Amino acid sequence: MPTLLLPGQAPWLTVPGIIGYLRRMTPRRAYAIHDGLVIEWGLKVLDDVLAMEAERAGAEIRRLRPGESVEL
Repeated sequence: MPTLLLPGQAPWLTVPGIIGYLRRMTPRRAYAIHDGLVIEWGLKVLDDVLAMEAERAGAEIRRLRPGESVEL
């Protein structure tokens, strides 16, 4: 899969769920979106988890910042 838009927050979402989904989908790049209700501490945790998974997978995996865009 070339690009995955990954939910960064949802009532049913857990960190192990994010990691498992990323590993099953094996994207070349993934961007966490839908994180507007997460507080600063939670965003730091999300950023750290995504960075660790990006390093493990050798892929671009990160959270899009407010106002940031990428070309799909």
